[in-house]
Amino acid sequence: MINLTKFISVLLLFALLNACTSKQESVPYERLFNDSIQRGLPSIISHAKGFSVYQLDSVFRLDIYQPNLGQNIAATYYLSKKFSEQELAAHNNYLKIPLDSVAVFSGTQINAFERLGLLESIVGISEARYIINPDIAERLEEGSIMELSNSGSFYLERTLMLNPQLIFYSPYKFNEVHPLAAAKITMVPFFDFREKDPLGRAEWVKFTALFYDQMEEASELFQHIVTQYESYAAMVAEVEYRPTVFADKYFNGQWYVPGGQSYVAKLFFDSGSDYLWADDPHTGSFPLDYEVVFAKAHDADFWRILGSYGDTPSYAALESENGLYRHFKAFKNKQIIHCDAQATAFFETSPLEPQLVLADLIKAFHPELLPDYHAKYYKVLLKE
Repeated sequence: MINLTKFISVLLLFALLNACTSKQESVPYERLFNDSIQRGLPSIISHAKGFSVYQLDSVFRLDIYQPNLGQNIAATYYLSKKFSEQELAAHNNYLKIPLDSVAVFSGTQINAFERLGLLESIVGISEARYIINPDIAERLEEGSIMELSNSGSFYLERTLMLNPQLIFYSPYKFNEVHPLAAAKITMVPFFDFREKDPLGRAEWVKFTALFYDQMEEASELFQHIVTQYESYAAMVAEVEYRPTVFADKYFNGQWYVPGGQSYVAKLFFDSGSDYLWADDPHTGSFPLDYEVVFAKAHDADFWRILGSYGDTPSYAALESENGLYRHFKAFKNKQIIHCDAQATAFFETSPLEPQLVLADLIKAFHPELLPDYHAKYYKVLLKE
């Protein structure tokens, strides 16, 4: 059944189109969408909290929200295949899709481009030494992709020479002007890393797809992820035994612990474990003294470690790094769950495979439930 609100909004759109003359401003899409949203036009985004997408006829509205500020909108864009050159010239937040050339400053978004078959449109990246995707590495070597940022430095002249249609960037200093803003190239923030829900983070594949008119393909991919994730989560929903777990390591005088409302905490809960800091209100990691962590976690059943680049995944290496680690029960019982981030390309690929990360953790916590499953990212370190 056709949604009545959407039907009325589409009629209004056609009326506005017909009402315009050559001397009038182009269709006021902002007012049209605002009115339709107030009347109940729903976003086509279901899990992600960092952005919304609305559609009226052939026009999409993308609202990107300011992280940690609720529904405060950081940026709004209107995207359509049918925008005229006059409309594009009059509105800097109107974008004609699909795009042809972009710069991508997030490794996780590069994976979305690969899954959607869009890698060829990437002409610029940042921090090339951390990109594991072999196709990107090859094109960087042959010169068809250029590095536009490295170690906090941004290359304005190179960016001007490359002149991509759009730059996707992942900002951390939200209130500062980006160094590449002087290039006068449309810059779109990409906030997937702020999502607290694994499925919410995965749904950012739709964000990328929107700029290429591939929402249908992205929705199909995302639904497959949701179905698998929920199937795995259902396996452990009623388990009687939920082992305790803590995470990460002591570094530079502090132990950064994932907050109880974080992405990691959600994965622990959905995988049938009891995270020791589950009641903490933080959405990201926060620092604690070693003594505080040991007092709470020394008797935990499992210890999860996401290895840094160059780490050696072994009990001997951990003990060599910090002799105090051997006093944890999880270390003594050889129940450390480890991910080699570099070997598995974890930071690039896992955001679009939360169902596999979840299955890995279930395999560690409840191996009897997945006897034939082979973990991709997280594995219990073997005894030496």
